[in-house]
Amino acid sequence: MCVAVCGGVGRQQRIVGGRRADPHEFPWLVLLSHAGTPYCGGALITSHHVLTAAHCLYGRKMSDIMVTLGEHDRKRDDDGWVITRGVAHMAIHNNFSLAKIQNDIGIITMDQPVNISTAEIATACLPTKAIRDYTGVTGVVAGWGRVGEKSVTAVTLRKVSLPIISQEQCRNMGYPKKRITDTVFCAGHPKGKKDACQGDSGGPIQINGTTPGYMEVIGVVSWGRGCGRPSYPGVYTRVDHYMDWIAEKTAGACLCHRPRMPARFR
Repeated sequence: MCVAVCGGVGRQQRIVGGRRADPHEFPWLVLLSHAGTPYCGGALITSHHVLTAAHCLYGRKMSDIMVTLGEHDRKRDDDGWVITRGVAHMAIHNNFSLAKIQNDIGIITMDQPVNISTAEIATACLPTKAIRDYTGVTGVVAGWGRVGEKSVTAVTLRKVSLPIISQEQCRNMGYPKKRITDTVFCAGHPKGKKDACQGDSGGPIQINGTTPGYMEVIGVVSWGRGCGRPSYPGVYTRVDHYMDWIAEKTAGACLCHRPRMPARFR
C-alpha cells in the first residue's frame, strides 16, 4: 500500500531578480555537485529518487555526482540537517536530444535511501498524468544558481515567482516556434529581469494548491536564452507529460500526489 505525505512547505506558513528563501522552505529541493562543484538542482520524489533534467546527467560519471539534501546555506557546515548521497543509477529519457533540448528529464537513484518524514527533508508532490493548462498560474522556482547572467552562483537558497504563459504567447516571443513543443511550458515576465539561470537547471518549478502550505512540482528547469532577458522566458519540462515514464523508472516506488487540486483544474 502506498501512503505518502508530500509537498508541505517547510518552516513557514538559476535565480535572477529573486529573494532569499527561508531555511527548508522547499524540503524536496536537492543540490547536485559534480567533482565537488555545484552545477544543477533536482527534486526528491521518493526516498530513493531525485527528479532532474537529462542535460544535468548526460555525459557525466555517476561516481562524480553527489546529491545534497537539507541544504540552505552552502558555506555553512552547521545546518544540522544536511546529508549527502552518491548515485547508484541514472535514467535519461530515451528520446532526449541535447542539440534540441527535448525530452529533458532524468531520474537519479541514490545509493542509499533518505528519511522523508522530517520537516527538513521531504518528497515533492507530483501531478497526475492528466495534461492541464497552467496559463496564468504563478510558479515558484528555487535554487542556488547564478543571481545574474554574469554573476556568481548564490550561496544561500533563493526563490523567484514567475507567471506561466500560454504556448501561443511563448511561441510568439523570441524563440523559434518549433522549439516550444507540447512537452514544455514557459514562465517569465515579458520584460524579463526575473528568471532561473545557470546552476538552477534540473530544479523544480512548483505551484500552490488550495490546501494551505502544500505545493506541487509541475516542471523541471530546462533551458532559456541568457537569464532574465526580455522576450525570452524560461522553458520548463512538463512533469505531467512524463508521469508514466517517471513511474516506470522509479520501479514501483511510492510517488506522492497532492491531496487536493486547485479548483480551476478540477
